[in-house]
Amino acid sequence: MYDAIEDLLREAYSATHHMLNDPELGSVVRHGLVISYGPPIPEPDLLLLSFQGAGNTDASVNDTWPEKLRSLDSPSRFNRTLRGLCCETGLYSSLQSSAMAFPAVFPQAPSKEARRWMNKTGPRAKWRRHSAYWVKRLVKATKPKVIIVFGEKASKVLDIHWDRVERNHRGHRRTFGVSEFQGAPAVFCAHLSQGYVRSGALKCFRYAKELISERS
Repeated sequence: MYDAIEDLLREAYSATHHMLNDPELGSVVRHGLVISYGPPIPEPDLLLLSFQGAGNTDASVNDTWPEKLRSLDSPSRFNRTLRGLCCETGLYSSLQSSAMAFPAVFPQAPSKEARRWMNKTGPRAKWRRHSAYWVKRLVKATKPKVIIVFGEKASKVLDIHWDRVERNHRGHRRTFGVSEFQGAPAVFCAHLSQGYVRSGALKCFRYAKELISERS
């Protein structure tokens, strides 16, 4: 199974780098490009999906995956918060040894440009569709015990519709939700660097921990 995931990842990198040869598509890739934030792991405890970056601090165009999950060492606010929540909810061992992570949109960009990457037409829309296609295939092949999806934009790009939704006290922001994505249970969590509610995030991570225990 490891070989199958590795082969699929290599296909994704090859197809993605081929797109960079198109001048129009390459012109909008200005802040690096990532497909996988860590090495392939068959049936990992956790699979983390974010919109575009997840606090990534490396602006290079990656040729392949890193040797270990970047979230373990990254100094970004997102990843510091992620590590803290995992420690508090008993998920740190899973994060450390049994977790994969993908962005819903492979070209990286600062949060201030996020709306532009939701355009319905143009090169960013083409990148978004390309990325979503490969993420869906990779998630299905990986078969994680549970997926945590961070934020509304990642949910929209990947076409995930949430059930059992909970929102903050004003009813504006989703704080929790459950669904299924590519055959695996999925949990919604607000993005960890954009005004998340701590109690809601803890509920998401605790729920994910319960699902891992049930499926182990």
